Amino acid sequence: MQKSAIPLCNSYNPGNYSIALALSRNNLSAADPAAMAYNSGCPYNPDSCSFEVNCLGHLFTVSYPDGLVKYGSTGLEPPVSIQLVMLNYLSRADGTPLSYQYVPYRALDGGGVFYDAFYRTAILPLAKNFGSCPQRLLAAGAHFDATPLTRGSGTGLLLFFLPRIPLYFQVWPGDEEFPAGANILFDSTANHYLHTEDLAAMSIVTRLLIKQSG
Repeated sequence: MQKSAIPLCNSYNPGNYSIALALSRNNLSAADPAAMAYNSGCPYNPDSCSFEVNCLGHLFTVSYPDGLVKYGSTGLEPPVSIQLVMLNYLSRADGTPLSYQYVPYRALDGGGVFYDAFYRTAILPLAKNFGSCPQRLLAAGAHFDATPLTRGSGTGLLLFFLPRIPLYFQVWPGDEEFPAGANILFDSTANHYLHTEDLAAMSIVTRLLIKQSG
């Protein structure tokens, strides 16, 4: 098994996420596992009563019906924020085909409400850390099975947070007149798989990329 580029721990304290985690696990347990597997693209193994979930090129298992998230067979957990997104993805996914049309966070349902926080935690750090050397973004993305993808100017990469949640990261270098810029785009079908507030948690990916670039 590959060394994880995602932080792992024997057991994370859910802290302020405890109520949300309990609700997400209840939603998972109330849904049909076969339907969730089909709609999410995450295979379900009835023998082990668990889903196989590919998150950023790392294979996790999610047990059913209790919703425990582990990295492969290690027994180690990813951060609670990632666990929540995985659980919510499984229970919300409706199987809508990806459009491969990428839209900004503002274009998601209610995206304007959360945009300022998303910009501060996800987009601005991306520009600050990779704007001076966009090629570092590509090197960091390799730890998460990202694919270089450039449309127009700048440097871009495409990675899959979950099987049907592609993320398109873009960085433009700054110069004497303009500061470096960045953006994170989502497939236009993203809300068929996650609530917009859950998609704001993709700031996790920015932090992981920055960590790998260091």
